[in-house]
Amino acid sequence: MKLPLNKVLAKLDRPPAGHNWARLVDDSVAATTKSIVAFAKGMPKFNYQTGTSAVRDRLLFGIGEDSAVSVTRRSGAPAGRSQNEELVRAFFEYDATRRYPIGTCIEFERQWFRISREILVPVSPLVIVREKGRFVPIFLCGWSELALNEAQRRLLMTIYDDAFLSLTDFQDSPAEFLFFPKTKDRDGKKRQPEVWGRSDYRLLTPRELQEQVEIYLEARSQAQLFLIAEDKREREVDVAAPEPTQAPIQPDLFLHNPEDK
Repeated sequence: MKLPLNKVLAKLDRPPAGHNWARLVDDSVAATTKSIVAFAKGMPKFNYQTGTSAVRDRLLFGIGEDSAVSVTRRSGAPAGRSQNEELVRAFFEYDATRRYPIGTCIEFERQWFRISREILVPVSPLVIVREKGRFVPIFLCGWSELALNEAQRRLLMTIYDDAFLSLTDFQDSPAEFLFFPKTKDRDGKKRQPEVWGRSDYRLLTPRELQEQVEIYLEARSQAQLFLIAEDKREREVDVAAPEPTQAPIQPDLFLHNPEDK
């Protein structure tokens, strides 16, 4: 099923959340345009909403692993239930040694990284826990493959810092960025924790960040033109397509010829 043009173009005005947006921005306008077009036209079969919600409920209310897994098995798109379950189980395995404090989360508001006056990238942690007298924002990404290159990782950390961690309450806070990509082990592929801290990647300079934003904005403009032109070509092909010809009416062989009478 193909999305109508108006819905495809609307996605260009509503960028995805921080980690998904950083994945769109490549080292050239052409490569970024390709990524944006794929995003705009794409219709993912599932997302990680049920898995992340289950992890959030663990940190907020202390639900157990069985209850968290149950959430992923009964909710969300069927195509993604096993992937969400794997994410939840990987988190619980990691937390068995990390031991996040339960029930200490504080409220917060979603923040935005501003690309332009109209275009904003949503940025927010999964939760913020209070640990040892400090606030610790915890960001979670459910991907099974962590395919960000070095520049994209620096961009992601920079927009997290710019939009959220630079707020007064969190300027001196630690923060954790959780990923659970699948890696090979003796039994095949299994999700393993990859945890970033605030200082693990050098932030982009203001000039470098502006360059990345400019690449994205130019690529977005080119993607918009491409999508409009593509839709126009497809409609012209549909109009030009010949209508199916009607088969000639065959005489009924069982009708009597009046001359036979």
